[in-house]
Amino acid sequence: MSQGHLTAHLTAPRTRSSTFLACCIGGLLFAVPPLEAADLLSGTWTSGEGADTLTYVFKVIGGQFTGIVCGRCDDPDAVFEIEDGRIVDPGRATFVIRQDAAERAGQQVAAYRERVEASLARNAMTLLVRLDSNAKATTVSRSLTRVVPNYELSAFPLPSSAGASVTASLPFKAGHWVSAGRVAQQNWILKVRDKRIWGVVCGPCTPAVVTMVDGLVAGDTITFDINHIDTPPDAARQGIQRNVMSGTIGTGDNANVMRFKWVSEGRPDRSGEIVMFGPLR
Repeated sequence: MSQGHLTAHLTAPRTRSSTFLACCIGGLLFAVPPLEAADLLSGTWTSGEGADTLTYVFKVIGGQFTGIVCGRCDDPDAVFEIEDGRIVDPGRATFVIRQDAAERAGQQVAAYRERVEASLARNAMTLLVRLDSNAKATTVSRSLTRVVPNYELSAFPLPSSAGASVTASLPFKAGHWVSAGRVAQQNWILKVRDKRIWGVVCGPCTPAVVTMVDGLVAGDTITFDINHIDTPPDAARQGIQRNVMSGTIGTGDNANVMRFKWVSEGRPDRSGEIVMFGPLR
């Protein structure tokens, strides 16, 4: 086609069919829904640098979410639970960080809760944090960045497979447990609250491999999920890919040993065993 013919073709009046096609394309563009809050929130985030780095993991199910916050993720006193997570709209969420009583710098710190309002964007999040017990308390701003840029939650989020309620004694010893890993020692911070187990696993303990765990303890049996959301990055993962752990708590001379079998949910060909030792003092 000559340059003259090309110019004439591009500037020719639109036919009814071309106008209809343009309208359809425009309609499709405007019909594309905005990013859901679950897409903007789900996964792993960080704030701060060096020793002040905090890692946040958010697990979204519908309009609600749970999660964890950790400083040094091999230190039980630096791992906190996210509660009352609620998505307000596609750009906002609220939650509470529950700070348990702990000994820090040789002093006992009482338990308290922090109320958080989050503003969400593609790879950035702004948190406004204040004491939950005082609506007039000073508000602190924190800036978070996503560990895996441009992550979007697949359309396969699932309820926890280990989330049933139980009524049982709790002989489980919470704290810092360790196991052998393929690359480095695996650090497990496992805690119990209201007959639930929650915490993190990492090894090495960098934001790119910190993973949230949740489950339950019933008598001498413990069951929990390792929730792989966006870390470590895996292009083949769909939604929240979980490894389901089930094992027995040792007693007597074996009270410092827990033995687990794990299976990747939906992938029975991917399974193995883990032996944990702890809790470390």
